Amino acid sequence: MMSKNTCEYYGTVSIIMPSYNAAKTIIKSINSVIEQTYPYWELIIVDDCSSDTTYDIVSKVIDARVKLISLQENSGSPVTPRNVAIKEATGDYIAFLDSDD
Repeated sequence: MMSKNTCEYYGTVSIIMPSYNAAKTIIKSINSVIEQTYPYWELIIVDDCSSDTTYDIVSKVIDARVKLISLQENSGSPVTPRNVAIKEATGDYIAFLDSDD
């Protein structure tokens, strides 16, 4: 039986989160990942040139598993940020999470 403080390793999950002007919702989405009981993950957030405070909010998150990539030009679609994040992913599995989930 495993103790409460240990978790069996099944591989690392790369969680991909595109964001665009998500200042009102993104911290809740980030916290939903941080609060998971499975600790082997990385969260890759790709900010699609937001004009609000999304980048500033994510920059203040203190967790080495959260990575922020900022696009210099808006792509107009979540496809480009997702593809950018997938290229940066180092996990065994890929999962997608929207910044307003």
